[in-house]
Amino acid sequence: MTSPITVEGAAKRFPNGVEVFDGLDLVVRAGECLCVVGPSGCGKTTLLRAIDGLVPLDRGRVTIGGTEVREPRRDVAMVFQHFGLFPWKTVEQNIGFGLEMAGLDRAEVLERVASQVEMVGLEGFERALPHQLSGGMQQRVGLARALVVEPDVLLMDEPFGSLDALTRELLQDQLLHIWEMRPRTMLFITHSIEEAIALGDRVVVLGPRPARVRTVVAVDIPRPRTVAGVIAHPSFLELRDRCWALLRDAEAA
Repeated sequence: MTSPITVEGAAKRFPNGVEVFDGLDLVVRAGECLCVVGPSGCGKTTLLRAIDGLVPLDRGRVTIGGTEVREPRRDVAMVFQHFGLFPWKTVEQNIGFGLEMAGLDRAEVLERVASQVEMVGLEGFERALPHQLSGGMQQRVGLARALVVEPDVLLMDEPFGSLDALTRELLQDQLLHIWEMRPRTMLFITHSIEEAIALGDRVVVLGPRPARVRTVVAVDIPRPRTVAGVIAHPSFLELRDRCWALLRDAEAA
């Protein structure tokens, strides 16, 4: 079962006085992938951390499945842009860390880790350390670590932003495949319009700081998808141009 996310009247001001968003309302439907784009500095990552219970709001509230978020939840997992792996732990140990913290027995941890290693294509690297992996492989570990706890909600903070174009597209396709095998509520932050259209059921465009939702664009491209298939779809250019125009207007505001 997946859970919807509701953000109501959210406001956050940094200690230096910068107000990143104010009166922000957002709904992520149960089981959908909602992608968020917006100008740099408009609080996308801060919003995601507030939804994860890592950052308190100054005003407003976040609910997941109807319950207000006040702290991190076990049914919510987050994938960070900069991997966040433990450098002294192996691939296997990094992926299984959350399961061990939850108190699962060793046999179940190993079984679930092995399943995720296969899912993200890291067979043969189970005992490698992060510094022995490429950036794309490190991000596969981060994705597997989030998925292995079987979350109802997956929060993605520009997880492919630092990768080269080829690796990025490969991981986008892999995420599409994984998500379509088991749809769950996913909120995906990105700076790439193309990525947002490829992955999302809807694309939210935020305005400049203090950010609010400027508009929501429905992506009418059927699933299952591949990145190449999305780009070739007749609706793609119109969707991309519409999102770009909205984003340019937001930057100019």
